[in-house]
Amino acid sequence: MDFNVKIVKSNSEKELVLSIRKEVFIRGLNIPEHMEIDHNEDLATYVLAYIDNIPVGTARWRETKIGIKLERFAVLSEYRSNGIGQKMTKFILKNLHNSKIIYLYAQKSAIKFYEKLGFKSVGNLFEEVGIKHQKMIYIFEGK
Repeated sequence: MDFNVKIVKSNSEKELVLSIRKEVFIRGLNIPEHMEIDHNEDLATYVLAYIDNIPVGTARWRETKIGIKLERFAVLSEYRSNGIGQKMTKFILKNLHNSKIIYLYAQKSAIKFYEKLGFKSVGNLFEEVGIKHQKMIYIFEGK
């Protein structure tokens, strides 16, 4: 199985990102399209994960007032449990190694996943689009 993650550079790759997100979030989790496809689309940097040259996962990051926010992690259901989310997260963190604060809002079911990757929970659970979330931050070693 050939696996790679790359930063999205073209409009055709951006269309692949949107098709994965629509499948996972809009059809899979019933999140309204106007909430999933948001005003931050053009402000973010995206990645695509491929298995054997098939696009199977995506995520993005963007700068906010707080720091760098990781978000919109999505892996097509038939490709889950293959380490894709972990590889995308590590790829992004490697690309952001000079950043001060990196954070995300993890779905409650994914908190342990992000803890294994070095994220720490901050504050209380909160609800977003009808799903419980936890704010989590990542601190690079040596900072």
